[in-house]
Amino acid sequence: MVKAYRNKKYLKWVKTLPCCICHTPADDSHHVIGIGHLSGMGMKAPDNYAMPLCRGCHTDMHNKPAMWPPQWEYIARVQAQWIQEHDEDNAK
Repeated sequence: MVKAYRNKKYLKWVKTLPCCICHTPADDSHHVIGIGHLSGMGMKAPDNYAMPLCRGCHTDMHNKPAMWPPQWEYIARVQAQWIQEHDEDNAK
């Protein structure tokens, strides 16, 4: 089994962004859930599949499976912003 990607710098940066759902300051880096091999009992998705959520929205995300489908949209936006801000080749 491949070890999940972990990056503390990325997770710290994710928490500086506003909550993907309500746009208030984020408290947590939420890892995608409900997606086959990326989640399950005792599992956590790789850190590059994290998004910023405030505590209330984070709790709701875990308790309301109807909220799971848009996670990919949020993650894609967060990853795009990270690349735009941190890709040294684009800075030139």
